[in-house]
Amino acid sequence: MLPLALYISDEFRLLSRAQLQRGVSQYFTVPDQLLVSAWQELKNLTPEVWQPGRRQEQIQTDICLPTRLPPPLSIEESNQRFNQYLNSPTPRNTPLIINPADLHPRFEPLLRERISEGISKRLQVIALAAREQGREVLLLSPSEEALELTLGIFTSTLALPGLEGWNHFGICLPTASKRALPTLGYLEHLGRAFKLNIPVLLLTGAPETSEISNAQHLGYPEYPVMTDPAHCDIAFELCDTFLHSTNNTCLRTRLAKSRPFPDHYSAPLPPTDIYLPARLNATGPIRGQWLIEQALQDALQRVQRERWVACPLIAGESCTDTLARERFNPAHVEDMIGEVCDCTEAQVREAFQLAVEAQPGWNDVHVSHRADLILRWGQRLQQELNTLATLCVRESGLVLNDVLGDLRTAINLCYYYSAQARTQLQTRPLHGLPGEVNQLELHGRGVYICITDDNDPLATLVGQLAAILVSGNAVLVNTGSATAFSATRLIELLLETGLPESLVALLPGPTERVSAWMAEDYRLAGAVFFGDASEATALNAMISNRSGAPLVPPLTHSSLPGTQLVDRPLDNREVRELMHSAFSFAGQRRASLGMLYIEESIADQLEAQLISSLQLLHLGDPAEPDTDIGPLVSRHQMDRVYHHIERLRVRDRLLAQLPLDDRHDNGFFVPPTLLRLYTLDELQDCVNGPILHLIRYNRENLQRVIDEINRYCQGQAFGIHTHDEALIARVRQQLQAGSLMINRSLADLSAGVRPAGGAGTSGTGPLYGGPNYLTSFVRERTISRQL
Repeated sequence: MLPLALYISDEFRLLSRAQLQRGVSQYFTVPDQLLVSAWQELKNLTPEVWQPGRRQEQIQTDICLPTRLPPPLSIEESNQRFNQYLNSPTPRNTPLIINPADLHPRFEPLLRERISEGISKRLQVIALAAREQGREVLLLSPSEEALELTLGIFTSTLALPGLEGWNHFGICLPTASKRALPTLGYLEHLGRAFKLNIPVLLLTGAPETSEISNAQHLGYPEYPVMTDPAHCDIAFELCDTFLHSTNNTCLRTRLAKSRPFPDHYSAPLPPTDIYLPARLNATGPIRGQWLIEQALQDALQRVQRERWVACPLIAGESCTDTLARERFNPAHVEDMIGEVCDCTEAQVREAFQLAVEAQPGWNDVHVSHRADLILRWGQRLQQELNTLATLCVRESGLVLNDVLGDLRTAINLCYYYSAQARTQLQTRPLHGLPGEVNQLELHGRGVYICITDDNDPLATLVGQLAAILVSGNAVLVNTGSATAFSATRLIELLLETGLPESLVALLPGPTERVSAWMAEDYRLAGAVFFGDASEATALNAMISNRSGAPLVPPLTHSSLPGTQLVDRPLDNREVRELMHSAFSFAGQRRASLGMLYIEESIADQLEAQLISSLQLLHLGDPAEPDTDIGPLVSRHQMDRVYHHIERLRVRDRLLAQLPLDDRHDNGFFVPPTLLRLYTLDELQDCVNGPILHLIRYNRENLQRVIDEINRYCQGQAFGIHTHDEALIARVRQQLQAGSLMINRSLADLSAGVRPAGGAGTSGTGPLYGGPNYLTSFVRERTISRQL
């Protein structure tokens, strides 16, 4: 990391552009204290350059910053905003401030290779027009996350013809940014390289609230901005010192007060602590930043070089004595990833016996020790984040952003269940008469079987193992074949934390066959199943028909798509969230949006927005950073989805579909598709894939809609966008939804915040990731003692 003292020292001019660019990336989420310490050290080393009152001497500028609009939803809308900038009536003595996110509907750091050239050319046109008019042009980065992208576009634009020697194209820079000083250093280098004086408008004051909420939502390790008023002043002083040093020869700066801190302001908790005491908040890589992307690419290359093997894992030993099946990359079916060895019936019996013998000892271990172990597992997953994520991308076909989100959910489930166990699973005192002591004890039930599909592949498996084990049980696992390598690595990391090896066994193989072997064993104490509702029914029947076996409570969660109802116009942000709900995880996630009911009066407008947004999605190799949607997990799944699309296409129900080309020939790709339905009765079965069904309805037929949803999507996730409080109350009362989202899209599971699950055909509950889930895995015992 470049020391901040370098920016004030004589060595600054020896730094290359690449080194200064790296410095900008390095300071994205450094701790506040690092900048505070650097400030104090510089004050002690170079007291002659520090003039605290100098801020008042600088030019104060009263500039009204433009309102940050949601990004345009289509190329047409971005063209409109470009023309507005080009024909802006701003007075000549007022700079034209441009948000580059207005110039492209996908202004995202991961798409820099696709969008940078086009945006630079648009900025060139605006700048040339402003030069003729004698006006100044300033860029305003839409977010800290997009700062590196903005600086790259700014650099490319300076090199375009017609802007040589023009000293009126610059940038706005919030001084609350932790990267403000490194950014100034980078801009100074550009000024010298292009022989320009670059105008810089320093925006002082409080950071944008969106920077705080974004860091919390995405799990940044630290905030990218200063959140304490005193620290914001320090960040400004660091910038001010550089600007008044001899190292600054090309930056022409002014100050503008952008946002004052509100009265009675208090700094937010660190992003990792916002959910305490319920749980820690897992951190995730900050996508689109140069150093982070380099680390992810390095991890992907390591995964691609390795030949992976997934075999039955029993008592910590890999059993390689069974016939192996080759597994191929779903994005490139000629690319072999490794081999999977299916378990045998004898291995299932062996794993059962070992688990039955080990479980009583594990149940006797104090719950705090079990909780510590699950917490350590979550921490190990955090340490192995890049490797686990890139491995899952390679074998499942999910894009990296989806897998990283799923893995963060998995880690948060470890944190949450660990914290919940410490409070919920302790022995509790009961009331009693004088002279007696009464207690309630909670014990593990015994040996569970856990059967998971390939939806939410990491979070589902990790969450179930964490809940079952922390409750004092043993578990045998049969997971989806498409993620067998990831499952193997997850359990290896679990065993590394110190879990007794016989408590968990991985038994890969066809679910229908392996589940039958596991479910018929009379020693079975419980079952957890994630998958198709019909398969859950069959498993429940097998367990119930065991002659002479104890009753076993099955927990099931089906993969029915979610449903949403909209009766008001949606803004660009809300439409983007709808698209993300429908097409992230290639539509295979358990809470993916599959059915969208649209009120007739707004249907034309919303359908047009969805069709425009669909054309901007990129279907391709999930290992590429700019890919939005990857292939499906298997040929079987692809064939099912294509059959469903074709069945509706011949009935003229196809509204829009992304085109395919020869790049998609060697993978299980299905293009994102919008289909028209008139009623859910037209669906033959549940199909998980990149499909969104649009159904129009009239307000007077709302009761029919509610009845239809309850009949076909009972207990599954449901969302509603409306300002009608009476409608909200009616939906809350009548709809049998496991999760109800009001004026927000269907969201991912968030442990302790948004638990998931269902009832009826959608599952048996309770909601996983919720406060009642652990109680499903324990049996109660009362102890009464006379003193």
